[in-house]
Amino acid sequence: FCATGQMGFEKNLKAEHIVSQVIHFEEIIEKRKEHITNLVFMGMGEPMLNYDEMIRAVKILTNPRGFGLGQRHITISTIGIKAGIEKLSEENLQIGLAISLHAPNNELRKKLVPTATSDSVEEIIRAGHNYFKKTGRRVTFEYALMEGINDSREIAYELAELLRGNGSHVNLIPINPTAGNFKRPSKSRVFEFKRILSEAGINCTVRIEKGSEISAACGQLRIDTIDTNYKTKGITKID
Repeated sequence: FCATGQMGFEKNLKAEHIVSQVIHFEEIIEKRKEHITNLVFMGMGEPMLNYDEMIRAVKILTNPRGFGLGQRHITISTIGIKAGIEKLSEENLQIGLAISLHAPNNELRKKLVPTATSDSVEEIIRAGHNYFKKTGRRVTFEYALMEGINDSREIAYELAELLRGNGSHVNLIPINPTAGNFKRPSKSRVFEFKRILSEAGINCTVRIEKGSEISAACGQLRIDTIDTNYKTKGITKID
C-alpha cells in the first residue's frame, strides 16, 4: 500500500548519498533563515536492510564536526526487521525507533506485509520493548488505517490489549490514495479507533496530513516516468 514499494528495488544508497540529501535541503531552506531540525529514515526503502550505510549516515549527521544534529532528533522507521532493531539497540545512540505494525495479529499482518513472518507481531513487540529497555527511548508503532481492513472497533480493542502497559506510542495514519485499492476510513471512524486506544491507556496520535494535494503525502511518493530499457531488465531508473 506504499506507492514507492510498488516501484520495486533498484539499489541501496551509500551514506554519502543520504547525507548529501540532507545538505541539499538544508541549503534550500537556509535561504528562508530556517534549518533542518528533525530527520526520519523511512519510506523509500527499508533502512534496516541497508544497515551499515544507514548507521554511518546517522553518525555523520550527528557528529559535531559533521552536520551536528542531535541524536534525539533522528528516527529510524522499519517494517519490523528484528535483527536490525536488536543491532540498533546496541549502538549506544539516543535515536528514535518507529516500527510499522498495521495489524494486531499475525494473520492480518501477513496479508498486509508480505515479508512478515508467522509470528512477526510478537517478535516486533518484543524487539521494540527491548529497544526501550536498553535506550530509554519510547518506541512508536506506525499503524496505517485502511477502510474495512484494519479499522474496526474489534481490531482497535485487540490492538489496545496487545500494547497495553508497554509504554509505546501509536501513530495512526489514515491511508493516502495510491495506485492500490485501499481506501481511507472516515474521520469519525479514525477518531473512534483513537478513542478506544486512548481509553485503554495507549498513548496515541493521528498523523497530520501534508502534501496529498500534490501526491507527496505519506505513502504516495513515486516517479511517474520509467525508462523502458531499464524496465525490461527489471530495474527502475529515476529520470
